[in-house]
Amino acid sequence: MFFSRLQNFLGLKRKILAIDIGSTTIKIVELTCGLENKVYLENYGYLENYGHLERINNAFQTSELKMLEREVAKVISFLLRKMRAKTKEVVFGVPIYSVFATTIELPPMPEGDLKKAIPYQAKQYIPFPLSEAYLDWFIIQPSEEEIKFRNLNKQIVFLLAYPYDIVSRYERIAKLCNLKLKFLELESLALGESIISEKDPVFVLDIGSRVTNLIIFDNQFLRIHRYFDLSSGDLTEVIASGLKIDVWRAEKFKTQVGLKPSEAEKEISSLMYPVIDSILREVSKLRDFYLHKTGRKIKKLILAGGTANMPGFLEYCASQFPEMKVEKANGFSKIIYPKELEPLIKYLKTTFSVSNGLGLRYFHKT
Repeated sequence: MFFSRLQNFLGLKRKILAIDIGSTTIKIVELTCGLENKVYLENYGYLENYGHLERINNAFQTSELKMLEREVAKVISFLLRKMRAKTKEVVFGVPIYSVFATTIELPPMPEGDLKKAIPYQAKQYIPFPLSEAYLDWFIIQPSEEEIKFRNLNKQIVFLLAYPYDIVSRYERIAKLCNLKLKFLELESLALGESIISEKDPVFVLDIGSRVTNLIIFDNQFLRIHRYFDLSSGDLTEVIASGLKIDVWRAEKFKTQVGLKPSEAEKEISSLMYPVIDSILREVSKLRDFYLHKTGRKIKKLILAGGTANMPGFLEYCASQFPEMKVEKANGFSKIIYPKELEPLIKYLKTTFSVSNGLGLRYFHKT
């Protein structure tokens, strides 16, 4: 656990707390938006719950939509006290498995008619009554290349439905922390906001503690987001089982040795390769699917989340996808921070991508 207090050094204006509640970690940033809409890091906090290594119920939340609201609120309140956060306004990230998201295609029509058509069309896709969810949507602008390839003459609409019970959970957490909830945002949209700059298609691989996310952005729009439960936690488990050691030592081996073992540690890496290769096969299949669907070849793979920092992981991904440029996510690429933090930011830039993106999207929307 670490926290830091940074000075507001440029007479900054708007301020927001952006909180990313992961399966086993909580990341908080306090951001300010100043002159020319530049965004500055003022404060941050991070805490990891290692109890999940022994019992999954100790995770902050899981893909089964469980969230330990009071426990999460206690951790957030603790971090905010240590940070001495100045604002009470907050935006939370919502994982893809807590909402319903899909893309639909509709004939071209005026914006007013589209607003009327969306709820009607949504009923055909959303697997629960619209009266039980908040509906959100935006139009995706495909590239000229895709329009020609598909002979596309329809509007692509990204549709989101936030169930009321999910929204209520975040409202309760905010209330327990004495915070004012401004809005919720899909984590993958926030992730793209912080790390995507180019209009060419980009594949983002985010291997979390309990869930792996496969995300494709194109023309700076979210196009595909899929997830499955094979994840970083499985890497720890195969090491523990293979070496017959406890999960704490296995986690240490994973984060410190990873895929760059010494001669005496080669067995550790060999145990992880089957899991990693299974994940990378899914990357390959989804990449090929997108090419077949849109005619757009993905030439960049971005590694996000804590696993991106595992020794040797980036190099191994690059060897498996020589036709793609492979790099780590930089969640601070659009955030201004003091130069003295540069050595630390190198380690934080993959794990704070969602929280920073939440703040960026808040400032862009308000």
